[in-house]
Amino acid sequence: MSNAPAYKVPPDGGYGWVITFAYALNNVVVLPLISSFGLVFQEAFDETGLTPTQGTLVIILNHSIGMLLSFFGGPLLRRFGYRKVAAVGAILISAGLILTSLASSFWVFILSYSILNSMGVASVMAAFTLAINSFFKEKRSRAIGVGMSVTGLGAIYMPLLMSTLIYAYGWRYAVLILSAICLHSLLAACLLRPAKWYLKDPPLSEELVPLKKETDVELVNGSITSSLKGIASLHMNDTKENGGIPMKSFSMGSLNSNSSLQSRNAVSHPDVRPKQNETPLAQARYKWWESQEVNLGSSINIFNEIIENKKHKEVDVLTTEEKEKKGFLQSFVDFFDLTLLKDPIFVSILIGLSVAACVETNFSLLLPIILKDMLKFETSEIAQIMSIIGFSDTLFRLVAPFIGEWWNKSPRVMYMVSLTLVIIIRTIMLFTHSYLGMVFVAIAMGFTKGIRTVYMNLIIPCYVPLERLPFASGIQMFFNGIIIASIGSLLGRIRESSGTYIMPIIVLNIVTLLTIILWNCEFLYLRIKNKNQKDNQLEA
Repeated sequence: MSNAPAYKVPPDGGYGWVITFAYALNNVVVLPLISSFGLVFQEAFDETGLTPTQGTLVIILNHSIGMLLSFFGGPLLRRFGYRKVAAVGAILISAGLILTSLASSFWVFILSYSILNSMGVASVMAAFTLAINSFFKEKRSRAIGVGMSVTGLGAIYMPLLMSTLIYAYGWRYAVLILSAICLHSLLAACLLRPAKWYLKDPPLSEELVPLKKETDVELVNGSITSSLKGIASLHMNDTKENGGIPMKSFSMGSLNSNSSLQSRNAVSHPDVRPKQNETPLAQARYKWWESQEVNLGSSINIFNEIIENKKHKEVDVLTTEEKEKKGFLQSFVDFFDLTLLKDPIFVSILIGLSVAACVETNFSLLLPIILKDMLKFETSEIAQIMSIIGFSDTLFRLVAPFIGEWWNKSPRVMYMVSLTLVIIIRTIMLFTHSYLGMVFVAIAMGFTKGIRTVYMNLIIPCYVPLERLPFASGIQMFFNGIIIASIGSLLGRIRESSGTYIMPIIVLNIVTLLTIILWNCEFLYLRIKNKNQKDNQLEA
């Protein structure tokens, strides 16, 4: 037998770095475009006559509708694979921007930007996230950190590029040029390959490597070779003394019944070990009929073969009946793998991430409008502030994985630390009224955003198995969409009633604090539960 395990692991390198480059190439043109598109809409909404509430709704729906549609991402990725889904998504992004450049009314903006473009963004993000997680396991944080660091370059150049294009060509032609730039996402999709082509055998641990191989200890056709003849003869002599029938050979059934012999064989041959799912019938594969005599153990195997065949037929019939009785609701649950929601820890992660991601998305999308509304900055000044945030973000995305490794903290703990800093920095922003002061706030915002972005993308992949990751990500994006749409519309109403964006920022800070409180309560409950279990074990 071979010493290699039956399962394989991701390569953690090799072509995985090409996937990382594709991941970064897609993100560098898609993600900064979403967060910086407020610069375009400042001009577009003034020209088309959209109200602030309608403009806010167009921007918020772009993100929320895409996330709601991500609920179908798991089945689509399972059916078509991440390469095809990424290619279709890239085409939808470009097509949506082309139609946006022609829009003149609220409903056309909704159709082109809020629906069509958001469908494309949701598709490419789900596809590229699954791709990079499929190629990395041990080095996943570093790969995502590198990819997100390159992505941060887009946050630096995109606001400046958009501002330049708007001044030179107007917002409509600027959007057309941006639609052409987004076709780089299609090129990145062409670089994706199935991870199964590159899977490799995991390294053997010391426990699986034999200290000394006994070459003369083998199992051939269910018999025992020369090195075991001494044990066999002892067993036959013992049988004769007790008046039993002497056996000239051992079947696999009789061999497995001898615990001491099985232990010795397991030491000499680490790959020969009992399988939990193997039935007694499986032992008959070792050709017991080639023995000189058919012993009682082999006869029992023949009897078991008939019984096991009947059992397998009964199980097949029951499985077919269960599938026929399964209703629409159960089929729906299985199709989208909603059984993940039975796990309370996953539900806690889901709620916390959805709330925090919703706040971050709303704040990023509305930041250009907030700077113009509160600080009365010009478009060029807003673009410079956003580029500073992008530069600081890029720098700390590269450093963030090493900070977590040095501090030896989990992704969730690192994420909570970044959320705490975010609340402090947004509060400082409320008391900032000058351009220079806003520059320092922008550097701090980029610092927290870099750490938060890296570890936000690691929380669910570190908890959910890879085969269930598309469904878990789809469920998370679906909840994100619901919360973003509800809070986004609420922010628009608060802005209209208060006349400023100060109150919406305070509301966002309070909502962010809810995630920190929720996860701390979960950690405290699990710590108390584990302590009680240890105390009960010590008392027992």
